[in-house]
Amino acid sequence: MKIAAYCRVSTEKEAQMDSLEKQIEFFNEFTKKNGYELYKLYADEGISGKQIKHRKQFQQMMLDAKAKKFDKVVVKDVSRFARNTVDLLQSVRELKSYNVQVDFLNNGEVMEGGSEFILTILGAMAQQESANMSKRVKFGKDITAQKGRVPNIVFGYDKMPNERYILKINEEEAKLVKEIFESYVYKGWGTTKIAWDLNDRGIRTKRDKTKWVQNGIVRMLKNPIYTGRVTNKKSEVTDFITGTRKDIPEDEWIVVERPEMRIISDELFNKAQEILAQRSNEFKLNNKREKTEYVFSTLIYCKHCGYSFRRMRRKYSETGKEYIRWVCSGRNSMGVNHCPNTTVIDEEELLNAIKVYLKSIIKNKKNFMKAVEKEFEKITKLRENNERSEESLLQEIEKVTNKKQKYMEMFQNEVINIKELKQYTNPLNEDIARLERELRLITSEIKEKDVLEKELTKTIKTVDDILNNQTITNAMLKTIIDVIEVDSASNVEVRLKLLNEIGSTPAVITNFNDIKETVTESNISTQRCF
Repeated sequence: MKIAAYCRVSTEKEAQMDSLEKQIEFFNEFTKKNGYELYKLYADEGISGKQIKHRKQFQQMMLDAKAKKFDKVVVKDVSRFARNTVDLLQSVRELKSYNVQVDFLNNGEVMEGGSEFILTILGAMAQQESANMSKRVKFGKDITAQKGRVPNIVFGYDKMPNERYILKINEEEAKLVKEIFESYVYKGWGTTKIAWDLNDRGIRTKRDKTKWVQNGIVRMLKNPIYTGRVTNKKSEVTDFITGTRKDIPEDEWIVVERPEMRIISDELFNKAQEILAQRSNEFKLNNKREKTEYVFSTLIYCKHCGYSFRRMRRKYSETGKEYIRWVCSGRNSMGVNHCPNTTVIDEEELLNAIKVYLKSIIKNKKNFMKAVEKEFEKITKLRENNERSEESLLQEIEKVTNKKQKYMEMFQNEVINIKELKQYTNPLNEDIARLERELRLITSEIKEKDVLEKELTKTIKTVDDILNNQTITNAMLKTIIDVIEVDSASNVEVRLKLLNEIGSTPAVITNFNDIKETVTESNISTQRCF
């Protein structure tokens, strides 16, 4: 029988690393003794057992189980498998659904994971021990906070030798900290521009392996440690299992003055806070209504993470051409692990392609109207044969979307790579698209042919009006385009409002390479839409 073994230690302390080595040795001996074939030993080092989603090797083990790569999972103790009773039972049930047996070797005896009653008791005991441990950690953090110690790695400082919580200024990094604050306050640079500049200059973050991102710059600008004030206990954990936190009132924060850690003046720090607050308020005000500042504002969305695309202006030299491009704001602001979508859309090329398509509608009015009417007849027949309710479809879409989100989290936690992410999520994207098509069948606004004819005439007139304007605006595009979706393979789907309203979801343009070719064409076949 082919088996997999799983082991875990919860911290990076040397003694517990030894414990991991002992677990590995134990499973090697167990395999030989029982005549099993060890497929793989999955080991999570320095990871808490409270939440399974943070354990990369555990997640990989579940994926391999689904792929039928082994017949049994062996774990030395229930607490090594999960410290959360719900996660324990759900994981065992999931493995059973793959016909994979689970054995726990508690106290040297093999206990099969078939008895949920016994598993519940053992899981509850492990969960209570985790709760007690959480209380001890909280107490220790409170003592550390009162002494003005810093438990985290902070750019601009180095940890003192053999001192876990005491920092000293790193002079080279301190210069960059000052530069970041001064660029933001005096040069008027935005946080994204600062991050790009640091990356372009090859300057690495404290962790060295990661690039600078907009959120990281914002956190630096908000951190009072650079003025010599160490602030702790701004929030606390309310649920040790989920890690849910609640904010603590400001008057209850623990603030300790550490003048030897000052890098910038109070004046520079306070000015940065004023600008941050001002820009935040402007953002909130702008978001009370739909953004219309740029031609594609709130029109382009990422097909992977759901975030809108962000407009970027870039010059590669002082006298060079300025490029205006749109990128996924999720990946751009939160880093490469948030979203795999690297597609960059040139604003001028996409706009020109849309113009060419709109001109083809006017030039081929009859063909366009016939194509839409044909699509309407097809949708009407499908609607008549549909037996699904709106509620059931919404529930199924939510279920598939949640499943897709789990794979996205696994990608963000580096459990799976980009190739595996696409392998798992592409079928789910197809399922979501299919379900949304079914939903549109029963929720479409246009269900009568005479209404369709009126809307067709109205759409063609609107297209004509748009083309007669020298400048096409965001508001104009939103009268005829419902959404533009982009994926990591450079597929761009431009969806017309009229087609969505009859319950159809065909795309106008299917690939960004097509867009570039389309710009040079004098005409586009109207049938390409359907």
